[in-house]
Amino acid sequence: MEYKREIDDMIMIQYIILFTLATADRYVTHNQLTNIILENCNINFANLQIALDNLQTIGHVRLFRLDEKTVICELLPKGREANEFFKNNIPIYIREPLEAFMLPFFKEEALKKSVQAEILPLNQKEYAAVCKVLDGTTTLMELQFYAGGRDMAAKMAAHFKKNPDQVYSKVLEALTPP
Repeated sequence: MEYKREIDDMIMIQYIILFTLATADRYVTHNQLTNIILENCNINFANLQIALDNLQTIGHVRLFRLDEKTVICELLPKGREANEFFKNNIPIYIREPLEAFMLPFFKEEALKKSVQAEILPLNQKEYAAVCKVLDGTTTLMELQFYAGGRDMAAKMAAHFKKNPDQVYSKVLEALTPP
């Protein structure tokens, strides 16, 4: 059930901002934060901005420019502590839709980061392909293959990025005794 009433309590809006940033657990652009909250909560845009400015003023959140167009929102340690203390003050019917919305919002980005492949120059004419599979910050597999030329290293890296499951299962199969 979606909560339809407008949330106009400035303290509650600040709690929602802190909760959203803590749940994302990463840098979030100002646009992402605004979209996540406004898609799931009936909050006036001006009130959201005032609450965000208040959080920045008291040192719970930091806003900084990544480039001319991108503003990043960072949850500071003081804000993380405040969220832990106050997140239960946010009604569950507001918290749950935010959490459910954010999971797929960042899942694709996490999947992209979980498979990495790059070309490593060994000398002026020889290259290797370095391939990794990560689960969060835990490295599940890291392999470095001598490829000879740059083209072959690029093909190996591209193939790994397109088929990480297949490569991972073949490596496990080869390393696991029958």
